[in-house]
Amino acid sequence: MRLPGRRAPSSAAPRPPGASAPPRRLTAARDYALAAALVALATGIGAAARMQLPELVMLYLLGVVIAAARFGRGPSLLAATLSIVVFDFFFIPPTFTFTVSEDRHVLTFAIMLVVGLLTSGLTLRIRKQEQEARASEGRIATLYQLSRDLTAAVDAEQAAGATARRAAEICAGAAAVLVPDAGGGLLTLAASGPDLALTGGEREAIAGTLGGAPGPGSTERLTWVPLSSSGELLGVLVLAPPSRALAREPRDLLDAFARLAALALERARLAKRAEDAAVRAHTEETRSSLLSAVSHDLRTPLAAITGAATTLRDSAAAGSAPGDGGVIDPAQRADLLDTICEEAERLERLVRNLLDLTRLESGALEVQREWIPLEEIVGSALMRLEARLHGRPIRTDLPADLPLIPVDAVLVEQALVNLLENAAKYTPAGSEIAIAARADQQEAADSGVQSVVQSVVIEIADRGPGLPPGDEARVFDKFFRGRNAGPTGAGLGLAICRGVAHAHRGTLSAANRSGGGALFRLSLPLIGKPPAPPPDLEAALGASETPS
Repeated sequence: MRLPGRRAPSSAAPRPPGASAPPRRLTAARDYALAAALVALATGIGAAARMQLPELVMLYLLGVVIAAARFGRGPSLLAATLSIVVFDFFFIPPTFTFTVSEDRHVLTFAIMLVVGLLTSGLTLRIRKQEQEARASEGRIATLYQLSRDLTAAVDAEQAAGATARRAAEICAGAAAVLVPDAGGGLLTLAASGPDLALTGGEREAIAGTLGGAPGPGSTERLTWVPLSSSGELLGVLVLAPPSRALAREPRDLLDAFARLAALALERARLAKRAEDAAVRAHTEETRSSLLSAVSHDLRTPLAAITGAATTLRDSAAAGSAPGDGGVIDPAQRADLLDTICEEAERLERLVRNLLDLTRLESGALEVQREWIPLEEIVGSALMRLEARLHGRPIRTDLPADLPLIPVDAVLVEQALVNLLENAAKYTPAGSEIAIAARADQQEAADSGVQSVVQSVVIEIADRGPGLPPGDEARVFDKFFRGRNAGPTGAGLGLAICRGVAHAHRGTLSAANRSGGGALFRLSLPLIGKPPAPPPDLEAALGASETPS
């Protein structure tokens, strides 16, 4: 990248120690010599072509213009003067003398000198404007590159890194961005490279000059510019240029860098504050939703347990004398004990759901996969819900050739329990619940390569009122309760089911069933290769298949 006032670093091999650039005096002597050579070339061309005086004048003026455009004012003045002298000596009669026989030739010399000077001045002005335009273009390009990098930065570290990198290019040295720390010192947020290592004294010097009204400062080795926004110090841009002083144009450019960097740091800080505020708001919303959702569900079983236990306690305190009004009969006692057990189980399920949801959302849940038949998981879930599903016909359709599934049996069983409880809760008593499973294959493209992904799909369907239109996806949100009439709940069971599905890289969806009712579809991919059966089992299976 070409930068104003400096040449871009060359990719060639570095100059060996002791070597230096050509002295300015030698460069100037070369320019004057080339200007004289242009006059000699014009003289040779004019003599060889036997040009007339007007053509010769134009030829010499062309040499003056070339000298002004390429070498500057001094060589162009030399070219104009030599052109008059050589033109007089070789082409004005009497030739090979400096005698001028006619006065009109003196006017020609004067016109040549004035035209040469004017042309030289105009050419130099155009050259200067070109250099200024290129410098301005370089500054604009550099600022554009920095603004593009800062726009792409998503945090303060990336913004500081882009600023340090571009500033190092401007000063042709090293650069770093420091930010204030809690103790009043400065911490390095980003650096262009390991070349800029600040000592403790340098950090103290920078921090000392920034107290009160921050302003730029410098030492023998360093130059720094504060990064401030709205009167608040956000950081410091520190540079270590090769020379002790920066040119004016790079210094002005660095001031613009500092303003852009300060805006980027302010934007990153505001974005971080907005993100923290959003997290706090979400946390507060979740806390409020959790309290409002579980307060009733916690109080109801606790009140029932407390009431039943208090009745039993009062009965025991009243004594066992026959005819005593404070003593309850055995049937009432059994009902109270059943109430205590049922409400305790309800409370245990609510607490378990809360703990499972916390584990899923915190990422602390680890899936312990093992290859297991789906029939075992479904059977275990139905056994756990035997009392809840009493009196309901359960229809299962699990094909015998269904493959083993690599899942965490405990988690998948809990998901099936939640789905079955949801079906029992929102459907009429005695209605049928169907459980079906099938192997499914679907095409998937990974890096342009088509592959077949196999999964096992489990469907749980009921004949209840179904799902209200538009709630098919919302039913899996935390604390969401359907609009259909039914028992109240915390709205956590289906959210846990979705978390279990995602933990297994699967999916869970809901839809209305044709003919009435809801259908929940759980898809679990078959990840990995199932274990081979033991050799003795293979032999036994082969013997059983042999016809007698």
